[in-house]
Amino acid sequence: MTTVQPTTGLPKKAKLQNPPAGFKRMGRASPFIRYGLPMISLTVLGTLGLGYLLQGSKDIAKVKDDQEWEIIETRKALSRTGPVNAYNPKKISLEEELKALQEKVDINNYEYKRIPKPKESA
Repeated sequence: MTTVQPTTGLPKKAKLQNPPAGFKRMGRASPFIRYGLPMISLTVLGTLGLGYLLQGSKDIAKVKDDQEWEIIETRKALSRTGPVNAYNPKKISLEEELKALQEKVDINNYEYKRIPKPKESA
């Protein structure tokens, strides 16, 4: 046979530990776990994360560099296999250039032109 005891309707108080006090006690007992471990883990994980990001940017730069080299190589190949007489430079001497320049410019007939100073033009 079971007997039922009457309840008063009030819940029993549960024994709760004060969480902030326990956290403070843990910090005093082992400061490495409270301060050192998060700091070291943040440093290590940050280093690994930055290394991963930098490796990605290096890979992208390498791909771009390879593409640029391919473009340069194709240009060189095109210039090597291009039309045979596509570029024939003229054989020019300095005397011919001097004569052409003297014909264009007459150094005996000139007129003076005054150049304004920076303060005068404003």
